[in-house]
Amino acid sequence: MAIIIMGIVLFICVITVALVLMKKFSKNEIMLEVTATSEGKNELDQAIMKIYFTYSIGKLASRKRQILGSVEWSDGWMPVSYNLKENGVYREERLLYATKNQSYSTFEIHAPNAIDDQGRGEGYAVLVLENPDISHRSSRAGVILAVTANMITYQLSDSTSWHNEVVIN
Repeated sequence: MAIIIMGIVLFICVITVALVLMKKFSKNEIMLEVTATSEGKNELDQAIMKIYFTYSIGKLASRKRQILGSVEWSDGWMPVSYNLKENGVYREERLLYATKNQSYSTFEIHAPNAIDDQGRGEGYAVLVLENPDISHRSSRAGVILAVTANMITYQLSDSTSWHNEVVIN
């Protein structure tokens, strides 16, 4: 009887350890991280912010997929361009379009070029301060990625913020 109880307890322990290890190793498999850096001012004396994003889609990289990205920003800022690291190198910047009333812009990520073998990629968006007389003390920008694989859409999002006094002066 004691052997049967010990066998059951041992079996439960082995299963628990296996589940903990699986969770630990798959923790960073799907993620998105966003940071912002001030790039000084352009020739029009507008403050420039680069919104860097790194992402990983894990096992979804091996499936047929479509990835759409979206960048959003605070009032007073205007999008200029975005760039994705393709085949390990940043290529050419592409324009980000937004109308006067929009505070976001979308773009497509061409997965075969923009994602490495482990399902990771990175890029950045460039924003300029169009209205330097904004009354907000801080601004924010966010990135949303929608990854559709096997007719299921996974949404990743992250954002960052900064004090406007730092970038204006």
